[in-house]
Parts: sequence; structure tokens; C-alpha cells
Amino acid sequence: MDVNLLAVPVAALTVFVIGGPWYGPLFGKAWHAATGVTQEKVGHPAKVFGMAFVFGLIGALAVAVVAGPAPTLPDATVSGLGVGVAAAAAFGINYQFAAKPLGLLLIDGVYSLALFTAMGAVIGLFG
Repeated sequence: MDVNLLAVPVAALTVFVIGGPWYGPLFGKAWHAATGVTQEKVGHPAKVFGMAFVFGLIGALAVAVVAGPAPTLPDATVSGLGVGVAAAAAFGINYQFAAKPLGLLLIDGVYSLALFTAMGAVIGLFG
């Protein structure tokens, strides 16, 4: 596995750079309404943010592997977009069986597209 091990944790930070505004001021109220999850149910912030970073590392590593060794910015960005499409499709499958509303799929699915595309861009910047 030939990936830039510095690029992966930097790309994982996009979880917070994009997720903060996405699930905060942009779509936070709609997400909470669609899920029924309250801030109290989410749990201790240290655990939530820590686990989000761990999963971000896994996602960024997946994008880096798909992008390949020394990817260009455009190639890595497209690789990230592809991973994001796959993640959004997985949400779509799961949400159908869980009877989740379409609005929630749009919030989470488009977030996945934006997140993994951004991860790809970061990985591409590191080459």
C-alpha cells in the first residue's frame, strides 16, 4: 500500500472542516428533526469527535488507496468523488430498509460526496 501517510490524517480533518458547518448551521436542525437524535443522545463530545476522527482516518486511507501512489490533484479529487458516490449509495440502501426520510438521505448523502471529494483533493495536493 503506497500512500502518503502525512496526507491521510490531514485529509481526515475534513470531517470537521466540512462536517461542522454541514451538521451545524447549514443542516443541523433538519438532521436532528429527521433522526430524532438530541445533543444529549449523541454522547460525550470527546468520544464523538475522537471516533469521528478515527472513521475519518479510515475514509481518508480508502481514498488514498483508490487514488494510488503520487496522484495528481484532479485524479485524487475524482477518486474521492467516486468513494463519496459509493458511500452515498450505501446510505441510500440502508435508509430504504430503515425507512429513513429522503431529506435525511440528501443531508447525509451529499455530505459524503462533499467529504470524500475534499479528502481526495487534500490527498491530491500532497501528491
